[in-house]
Amino acid sequence: MPKFIKFNGTGNLLQHLNHYTQNMTLEAHNDLFMCKIFPSSLKGVALEWFKNRLCKSIPNFESLCVAFLAQYCENKKQKKTIASLFTIRQMKGEGLQAFLTRFNMESSGIPDCNQDTAIEVFKIAMVQGSRFHFSLVKKTSTNMSELNSRLYQTRRKRSNQTAEGNSGHCGKPTERTTEHLEDPARTPSHRKMSPREEVPAERVTPLKVTLAGLYQETKVRNIFQILPPIRQPMEQRD
Repeated sequence: MPKFIKFNGTGNLLQHLNHYTQNMTLEAHNDLFMCKIFPSSLKGVALEWFKNRLCKSIPNFESLCVAFLAQYCENKKQKKTIASLFTIRQMKGEGLQAFLTRFNMESSGIPDCNQDTAIEVFKIAMVQGSRFHFSLVKKTSTNMSELNSRLYQTRRKRSNQTAEGNSGHCGKPTERTTEHLEDPARTPSHRKMSPREEVPAERVTPLKVTLAGLYQETKVRNIFQILPPIRQPMEQRD
């Protein structure tokens, strides 16, 4: 006997019917058996409703489903549309992988979800200006499976680069570091430098005019021109 999640009259009735038929797949051809076992998936007021049905009023399992849906039509959950994806946004501090997982869960509940539209909505919903966002703008994905694969490859490449960088820092010390360790007396922290050993100050050519005068001169002669603001969209810049 399969184990059912029992329906008490307040849950999603379509989800319960799908759950029942999935567990009874091996007996789907036996219409009488499907009707006899169905009350085992009910409890509470839903089970009372089934018991109060008139004798021989259910000819087959299809009629039972129709009567069940008619009784609890108010519990029927509205189907999601592609418009529900436009309300999703990547939250502050939410990682890109976590956001993509949440986006996939929402889009999987939409029947016949258009892949091209879902990808465009994802590009709008994610944080703008990231490297992955720029890569999607330059070359968009054909479906969500390819987008998931691209994100996985990007994260794997970054992790490998980080590991290589860390391994480089953990290698042998440089000559300067080795020399510093072998002769600690050469460091200023171990002995004070005498006045003769002090490093001379950097020589700077003195200005013949003040900074204010220099500014006015460059302003009048228009030496430094202020560039106009870039009006081209960020994703189209070179």
